[in-house]
Amino acid sequence: MKAISVEGLTKSFGHKPVLRDVGFEVREGEVLGLLGPNGAGKTTTVRIIIGLLRPDSGSAIVLNHDVLEEPLEVRRLIGYLPEIPCLYEGLTVEENLFFYGRLYDVPEDELKERIPELLDLLGLRERAREKVGALAKGLKQRVALIRALVHDPPILVLDQPTSDLDPATARGIREHIKELNEDGKTILICTHNLTEAEELCDRVAIINEGRILAIGRPDELLPGSGERCFSFEISSLSPAADYIGALRGLDGVLEVREAHGNKIVVVLEEREAISDVVRELVLRGCRILEVKMVRPSLEEVYLRLVRGP
Repeated sequence: MKAISVEGLTKSFGHKPVLRDVGFEVREGEVLGLLGPNGAGKTTTVRIIIGLLRPDSGSAIVLNHDVLEEPLEVRRLIGYLPEIPCLYEGLTVEENLFFYGRLYDVPEDELKERIPELLDLLGLRERAREKVGALAKGLKQRVALIRALVHDPPILVLDQPTSDLDPATARGIREHIKELNEDGKTILICTHNLTEAEELCDRVAIINEGRILAIGRPDELLPGSGERCFSFEISSLSPAADYIGALRGLDGVLEVREAHGNKIVVVLEEREAISDVVRELVLRGCRILEVKMVRPSLEEVYLRLVRGP
């Protein structure tokens, strides 16, 4: 079943188009990453999905509820974590969570049970009575994540969830996101952190200049077509740098780069093109030890799509 279905979204601010016929779906139980550079249209898309912006055209459906026709119901189904935590710094952690819980009409008795459980889950029980304004950024982000969970929504929409956090804190947030998905939450992550997306996401949708360029797993995506690309790692006794230039001129070779330890990584349009690469290396005197296929990184796919050929 589709948890979120977006079709034909367009949006302009003044004369500047921000979204151009954006469409994708998030399946129930999956983590989908919406990836793109700054200004690509990620946050605008997210704000339409949660009902904060109206599109110029197109639709967004959340668990069979139309965002334009049933915005309040959609907001009950979604827990939203904005890039900048929306919290009252003069209130304590606990007071913030009770306040937002009541906005979602969660009964007080339920909040008294749920909030301590969520504080324990994110390691904040001892901070419950501290004012939010006194907390470090990473702790505020954890409080904001609890705020998104306080009404127990089936869907989470996370906009740059680890932005500007130190590596240890970011790692902790990612671990919490994994746990939430394992507990059955459907999650849409809006990010330009490729390492984070590769670690967390089942699929990615790559957006740039308001258009969806590709959707799928990284090893399913090829620049501009949505077909597969194939990466091979070639180990040799010869210096890899001596052969990179020659390989770049071969038909079907999308990318060539040197890797650590006399290794060459080649990205090909077709699997069969590896025979031409090996033949070229042998003719040039390269002593090959091993040829193995490797999964392309999300960074390879992303940069090829966003930068173009």
